[in-house]
Amino acid sequence: MPDQDNKFPFEEHLLQMKEYEQDVIWIKGRPFIVQPATIDDIERINKGYFCMD
Repeated sequence: MPDQDNKFPFEEHLLQMKEYEQDVIWIKGRPFIVQPATIDDIERINKGYFCMD
């Protein structure tokens, strides 16, 4: 069984986001826009997958 204490930062918040909601996450002074991806987004970008099941 995986260790439940090892979670992705902001995991609970990210999983609760609705489709088309956006947030800004700052990492070492650089802003990143995050939002839940749609199938169209995944097909359009078609690279850089990080799967965390």
